Amino acid sequence: MRISRSFKVAAALAGGAGAVGAAAYALSRRPYLRQVAPGLRSPILYLPMHLLPDATFARASRFFATIDFSRPIRHAVDIAEFSTSFEGRTFSARVLTPSGGVAPTASAAESESRLRPMVVWTHGGGHLIGGPAMYDPQNARLAAELGAIVVAPRYHKSTQEPFPADHDECYAALRWVQEHGEALGGDTSRIAVAGDSAGGGLAAGLVQRAFDEGHPVRALGLVYPMLDHRTTEKAGAVGQFIWTAGPNRGAWSMYLGNDHLDVDLPPYASPATRSDLSGLPPTWIGVGGIDLFCDESVAFAQALDAAGVDTTLDVWAGAYHGFDQIKPKAPQSRELFDALIDHLRRHL
Repeated sequence: MRISRSFKVAAALAGGAGAVGAAAYALSRRPYLRQVAPGLRSPILYLPMHLLPDATFARASRFFATIDFSRPIRHAVDIAEFSTSFEGRTFSARVLTPSGGVAPTASAAESESRLRPMVVWTHGGGHLIGGPAMYDPQNARLAAELGAIVVAPRYHKSTQEPFPADHDECYAALRWVQEHGEALGGDTSRIAVAGDSAGGGLAAGLVQRAFDEGHPVRALGLVYPMLDHRTTEKAGAVGQFIWTAGPNRGAWSMYLGNDHLDVDLPPYASPATRSDLSGLPPTWIGVGGIDLFCDESVAFAQALDAAGVDTTLDVWAGAYHGFDQIKPKAPQSRELFDALIDHLRRHL
């Protein structure tokens, strides 16, 4: 297993007396801000997410689940949406294809030679919020730089239906891509699965099920994945920003039930609990050093490596959950996505 860690943390950078004063006040109220890498600091980190009660977050998520965020994209891609079903399970997905795909008049041989690799991307949001359009900038970059077709399923949130609704919808999308991806111009022999946060947990569960049912994929990419329902409080600066222990408990309870820590869970619900990880595809995991999910990401990488899986783990010092979304232009954010793309390119 290749493990990359960088733990350099420097002093806060601020411009002007007012900014210095504001930064000093914030640090006095949130001492853990000192552990955040300077280039990743943002006013949003001043919010006391670590004090948010589980129940309050759960109620608020019902509102945010109705919002499908979208942002401008910087890469030349064609975007379409489609709905269909696979073996009785209906799903819809957003498809991003590099501009200039296979011409409709191309011969069969020409079309086959130009089939593109495919990436199924499962979006994050704690199983509670978000949608595939929110990830258009990242997925457009995946499509453009890999020359790939990105299929991003839309799925029910746990505010609507708990597990296994989202898992089943995303698995239907994956199986449809494996069986019918040529209809999109894709090479069904070159498919990877990737996702971030809760979508990373979904991606891990999908790949496990695909392996179990005899439909393995070529690679797995996990961006600060939500893998283990047993994760609770962390010491020090870990888990103090963006996604904290309280929301995490609330999200898992809504997803798996209030008794999820006391019962045997069905397969794929909490991918880190799988006992046999052998045979799974090459896996890359990227996570921040002060992310609530850092420990479970490291433990999962170690378990994969022990099972003989080709595993790469990258840990960014002073990086919190979702740092690439909060500070997309920071070097660490660019490195994160560069590493994911490099992993997928090598295995597709």
